[in-house]
Amino acid sequence: MTKNILILGANGQIAKIVVDILANTDTKITLTSLHARPEKSIKSLDATKEENLVRALKDIDIVYANIGAEGRQKNAANALVNAMHTAGVKRLIWVATIGIYNEIPTETVDIWRNILGTPDNENTYMGDQAAAARRIEESQLDYTIIRPNELTDDNKMQQLNVQADPHEKIIGGPITRTSVAEFIAQLLLNPEQHIAESIAISSTK
Repeated sequence: MTKNILILGANGQIAKIVVDILANTDTKITLTSLHARPEKSIKSLDATKEENLVRALKDIDIVYANIGAEGRQKNAANALVNAMHTAGVKRLIWVATIGIYNEIPTETVDIWRNILGTPDNENTYMGDQAAAARRIEESQLDYTIIRPNELTDDNKMQQLNVQADPHEKIIGGPITRTSVAEFIAQLLLNPEQHIAESIAISSTK
């Protein structure tokens, strides 16, 4: 049966790869982003506007959100959770980052914190991401939160470490956007997997 997928953040690099992977599958994809790109069939949709999200969710089976904008994660998560409850859409795949549970290894945690801030400070990128994840985890949705390790642009597939315990220290290395996109695409095609889990994905060292 055809899966109707709504993508939030379709202008992002990972989302573009996901769309290419799903091109010849039994999926119907609606592409949205804050900034429309009509030549790419990407419609404008502000993910912090609940009423707009409710309209966009009509006939949708799965939402894949890859927003990644600093200062908008918590607001977008709150609006999206409310809109999905209103629209009766249950399945959400939300991309965050490692570090929102203080799970970064001791030897690199200071580097991450200097760049992205801390999970307990919502005014930082990391804190905004953490607050968004908490909102999703407290919802009644069938969610999966995906937390990629440091991203690279190498166009190659990697062997992955997949860690389902959010408080387990990250044991893998940097991961290509291609590998992340493949993981997301497979989850979109098999949405019964990893429900109510926060998954860290890294390359095997």
